[in-house]
Amino acid sequence: MKTLLTCLILLACFLSPVVSQAAEVTYTAGMKGIDCADCKKTISRAIGKIKGVKTIRIVKESDDQHRLTIVTDGTKPIAKSDAVAALGKDSHYTITSWSQGN
Repeated sequence: MKTLLTCLILLACFLSPVVSQAAEVTYTAGMKGIDCADCKKTISRAIGKIKGVKTIRIVKESDDQHRLTIVTDGTKPIAKSDAVAALGKDSHYTITSWSQGN
């Protein structure tokens, strides 16, 4: 009975799908053109539509410069061009820098 149970467990392990989880990836961008809380909401909604985005944070660094931090689930890389496209071609927001970290 123990042998049969062991064989069934091993068989289940081999036949079960492998679930892989990608590690979270953080992107940081410098932005200009953010004037108010509604601007932050607009940016958050737009960037939040990108596949894999989990968290968005916008922090004011100076009068005309903000830091945008995007945390993704790591399933798909995000380029600056993806963020620009999400904001829309008529957007007055400017991404001045873009970097990827962990």
